Amino acid sequence: MPELRLRFEKTGKAAYLSHLDVLRTFQRAFIRAGIPVKHSEGFNPHPKMSIAAPLQLGCESVCEVLDVQILSGPADLPAALNPALPEGLRVLGAGEPVLGVGKIAWADWELTFERDCAEAESLLRAGKPLVVEKKTKRGLNPLDLAPHIRVLDREGEILRLRIRAAEPTVNTGDVSRALENCGLPAPRKCRRTALYDADFKGFA
Repeated sequence: MPELRLRFEKTGKAAYLSHLDVLRTFQRAFIRAGIPVKHSEGFNPHPKMSIAAPLQLGCESVCEVLDVQILSGPADLPAALNPALPEGLRVLGAGEPVLGVGKIAWADWELTFERDCAEAESLLRAGKPLVVEKKTKRGLNPLDLAPHIRVLDREGEILRLRIRAAEPTVNTGDVSRALENCGLPAPRKCRRTALYDADFKGFA
């Protein structure tokens, strides 16, 4: 069978599962569901399975992407896998990949604060430099987040942003640090809601 792309959500307590834990959980779920996954060749074969754009620990998402190669499987893959997954992980759909994971360029986020976040919205809309120290392979380097964040809308304590997901990769931890550097509170909850390519075409 060709490579399949699963869309899944990671919510609630599952937000505190690491990227590797989620991958291992899916590997076990395929075994429990009796769906054989193709393995690499060599002395240490491993399942041909990967998750795109790993989340930070503690963040939720309703748009996660897992690519997998299976040898055979049921017509309704989500229905077969979901009973084998723990609470908080749920497969939403399955199909053949359209875009390579390297095309992911932007992500939509929903940030929830303890109270009305009008000040955070104003700061991020202003376009003024928001420099944070960003860890890279070459060590810590300053990065101005302002060009890589777009405010979508605000609703009370909820602020929705579109954040660059590659070249450079900006995450909600960076945004939180930028807000705290300006004397504003960080969000108490972060949820990724959509992934896009550079032309803002939905990624799935």
